[in-house]
Amino acid sequence: MKNRHFPIILILVSFAAFADDSPLTGVEFTESVTLNGQRFIKSQVAESWREQSGSAIIGDQNVNYWLYDTLGYHGGKSDEIYNRYIPSWVQKMGYIIDYDRIKTSDPNPNLASSVQALMSQKGCDVSVALIKYDHDYDYVVINEWFKSRSIYKTTVYPLHSLQAMDDVEPDHISEFLDYIWIGNDDSYIFTLYEPRR
Repeated sequence: MKNRHFPIILILVSFAAFADDSPLTGVEFTESVTLNGQRFIKSQVAESWREQSGSAIIGDQNVNYWLYDTLGYHGGKSDEIYNRYIPSWVQKMGYIIDYDRIKTSDPNPNLASSVQALMSQKGCDVSVALIKYDHDYDYVVINEWFKSRSIYKTTVYPLHSLQAMDDVEPDHISEFLDYIWIGNDDSYIFTLYEPRR
């Protein structure tokens, strides 16, 4: 009797672990590279960004962040994080970014002090969080510190389930996305930027 439940438990544990994978899990260089004098083998992409994790309390939420240092080995350039790693990461989890509804606050003087402290403590200039809304991931939030300007920038990628979109008639996709986006109150995305009015 116990053995019948083992495969179900294993599947559930696999999904839970997958959701906790970092944006750089499984990412490799095409070949070994030297960045700023440091040699990295193909499997050391995460090390080249000094990937770390940490948590910050935002309101009453404990939010997990993945943190990255773009300055050490990537010349302060975060383009790959925004344009390559994050889209691939959310797609692996069964989501798609709604590029028409991305929001940016630059500068973001209202970034929660706990997030600023976390980034400072870890010595990282980029933080990435998956924000849950009603037991599902609804947003990827990317915060970036620009030392030269002494400001934070926040970018919010709204996410939609690929499974949910499969169930919608092609002629009604736009209406479906409007319904999902307008139906979610994003004011709880803490002090990232002023909420939509």
